Amino acid sequence: MNPKRLPESDYHSVQQALINFYNIRPDEYGLLERSQAVYEEYAKNINKIAKKTSSVLDIGSGSWRIPDEIAKYGYPEVVGLDYFSPKKLQEYSKQIQNKNARLVSYQDSNIPFQSNSFDVISSLCVVEHIIYVNEFFNEVDRVLKPGGHLIISCPNWSSPLPMITGLITTLFKKDRFWQIYKPIEAISGLFRSIFWYLENLVSSKPKFIMIYPKMKDGKINFERSDDDAVHLCQPLSIKKFFKQKNYEIIHYNRGFGSTKFTFLFNWLFPSFASTNFLVFKKSEKQ
Repeated sequence: MNPKRLPESDYHSVQQALINFYNIRPDEYGLLERSQAVYEEYAKNINKIAKKTSSVLDIGSGSWRIPDEIAKYGYPEVVGLDYFSPKKLQEYSKQIQNKNARLVSYQDSNIPFQSNSFDVISSLCVVEHIIYVNEFFNEVDRVLKPGGHLIISCPNWSSPLPMITGLITTLFKKDRFWQIYKPIEAISGLFRSIFWYLENLVSSKPKFIMIYPKMKDGKINFERSDDDAVHLCQPLSIKKFFKQKNYEIIHYNRGFGSTKFTFLFNWLFPSFASTNFLVFKKSEKQ
């Protein structure tokens, strides 16, 4: 039944397939599929939280567009971090218009900065592509300064709303939606969304629910947005992780939504929101 749960025994091989894909990804991946308005809104939301004196690290920036847009607000330093090949790093860096923005490439899975380096860390549609979520968030915590803010925007693939969209798409458009190919998978997904939430609700620790991305012959078989998603991003799991690290919860999905319906739904059922907008503040006491 799609999406299929990813066992821990396959984490490493899928992680390597993702890294290989991101190093040779086509230009349209993460670059042409979103309008500039999306990046403008994202930068605007960051500016509501960040101080003008903040240093900002955007993780998984994809290209120059996100850090360059954030840098327009005049922060002293904005860094975009991703798996850039040397060629792409040079090519994208030339596109940057603002002198306070720059790009940095991962050399391994660790964030290549010293502890307590940034006042704000942000990510747009990144966390759903992370397999080793605990390790990733621990690295984020290490690099973020005490009192700093973490801003996460990502889809919630454990929400019932994508399953409803999948049901409509498979029934009436005769097409797949994300990893939903058949109406029965969408119907099953509605019940699974409740189960995924309950998994985290009753667990003493955050449970990051992992799935197989769309693959063929051991490689990422990317055709559409989030075919490479591996993490369902159930927001309660992320909330629990940072609460255990004594972070203050500033925003938990309420107050956001692209339509009146999703705005109201997210306000009433934030743990089932179709899109996560999460803001945490790190404790001043370390």
